[in-house]
Amino acid sequence: MDLAFYYFLILGFFIGIISGFFGIGGGIILTPLLLILGYAPSVAIATSLMLTLGSTVSGTISHLRLKNVVWRDSLVVGGVGIIGSTIATPLVLRLEEVNGAHLVISIVYIGLLLYFANKFLRPKSTTGEQTGWKNRYLALAFTGLFAGFISSLLGVSGGFIITPLLVGIVGYELKRAVGTSIASALLIVLSGLVNYTVASTNIDILVGIMLIVGALLGAPIGAKQLTHFESPFVKKYLGIFYLTVAVSVLLEVIGWNVASLSVLVALSLIFLLTLLIYSRRRTNG
Repeated sequence: MDLAFYYFLILGFFIGIISGFFGIGGGIILTPLLLILGYAPSVAIATSLMLTLGSTVSGTISHLRLKNVVWRDSLVVGGVGIIGSTIATPLVLRLEEVNGAHLVISIVYIGLLLYFANKFLRPKSTTGEQTGWKNRYLALAFTGLFAGFISSLLGVSGGFIITPLLVGIVGYELKRAVGTSIASALLIVLSGLVNYTVASTNIDILVGIMLIVGALLGAPIGAKQLTHFESPFVKKYLGIFYLTVAVSVLLEVIGWNVASLSVLVALSLIFLLTLLIYSRRRTNG
């Protein structure tokens, strides 16, 4: 086996740790990375969906053990998410035919990441408990439809959409939102992957398998580390994470690929170093 494939195994492992910690699937890092490396948008999206399928399976099992999953809500979000995913796939393929997919994907990435980064980082203007929308099931359905569309548009699990929406409009506590989010993503990611496969997207199966294996190994580590941190810290760090990825995507759009890649690598290393330091402090303390 070519040595390059083992790099994808290591990459999947580190992305799996991030996925298990934040409940965001991992595609939020992988899709921009594959675009930087020159992959066609549809192939980058389909490959990212393969990775997120592995990480969401592993992450769901981990968060189920930690009792962070509300299954009834996750089935509602995931079921409606299939509709959104089915709508997005032909749109991406059509945009790719006219060479517009890369730019559209990048713009949507930047817009959403900046929006949710702002949500997590800005001080609350009001005090008191967050109650969300009055109609809980309408909020869950909207979350699923939006996340499903974004999942197949960007090659992500939808978790980076689902997690903040569960907190913001459904009224979830963050750790429960992370677990329910990653469980909801199972149906969404599977649907998107099937849609792209049926559309005959040229997916490198071996690369996908190596990413999945790595993610399966890494996601439980991230989920376990989540228990060591308070929700306010996780929320702030997630906002910084979104903001940094948005900067990386912007740098790639303007043609600064090396700088874009460097930002992604630095972000991942700082995150992993933070987990290591806090883990050691808790062990020694």
